Amino acid sequence: MKIKFWGTRGSIPVPDSRMIRYGGNTTCVEITSGKSALIIDAGTGIRKLGEDLVRRRISRFSIFLTHSHWDHIQGFPFFQPIYATKTKVRVFGCTSSYQHLRKILQNQMSYEYFPISFSDLKSQISFGDTCAEGYRINDWRVTTIRTNHPAFTLGIKIECATGSFVFITDNELMHPAPHTTRDEFVRFCRDATYLIHDAQFTEKEYADRKGWGHSTFEQALTLARDAAAKNLGFFHHDPNREDDHLSRLEQKFARQGSRYGCTVFAAREMDELVV
Repeated sequence: MKIKFWGTRGSIPVPDSRMIRYGGNTTCVEITSGKSALIIDAGTGIRKLGEDLVRRRISRFSIFLTHSHWDHIQGFPFFQPIYATKTKVRVFGCTSSYQHLRKILQNQMSYEYFPISFSDLKSQISFGDTCAEGYRINDWRVTTIRTNHPAFTLGIKIECATGSFVFITDNELMHPAPHTTRDEFVRFCRDATYLIHDAQFTEKEYADRKGWGHSTFEQALTLARDAAAKNLGFFHHDPNREDDHLSRLEQKFARQGSRYGCTVFAAREMDELVV
């Protein structure tokens, strides 16, 4: 199982030279095994991914949407494969608490916001608006967990014969009234080969942002420690977080993680992992 980051930024894309090393596109992650592909979220990073899928002649894949906040769906109308008749894509997630996935993406492409309507797309798009706790995609076992975020949001765990990949973005681990407890997250992340977790704020920044649905670097690190994750990747970088500052934070927490055998890094756009 190969994982590639196409967008690692949170909230809003930042086309800024000060953020070039870690990337300015919003959330999009690709998981592949052979010709099988699963895409997590459709932030602005999905535009470049779409070009790459066309180049690789991959026309069948799934898209898992953690939730429908703007930075996780805003790249969908610019996703090249959805304009091709040979493309077959399954979109799934759990948004039935407010609107179904199809309606969300249709509304996004209404004439007030975009020149091409959803009904004009040539690809075959099916929807699995499911809140199932577990299912299978290809040879992967997939389970989900509800995060602590203002919108109904899911984290996802993908397990294969060689290990596990856990992706939890937009999650406030220390939320004062959590939907999911910290102990539940520890169990969900137990022994993960790679844990990629929201780390938008420093502890100082978080003091004024409680309830926003995001975690700190320290909180993500202690979760990885308690869950015995082998590798921790910080994700959903704050749009104001410049490369130099993020690099210093990465080095600081990498030293701390090494004390108990966890490799710590900040996710970078275009980086690849193998499980």
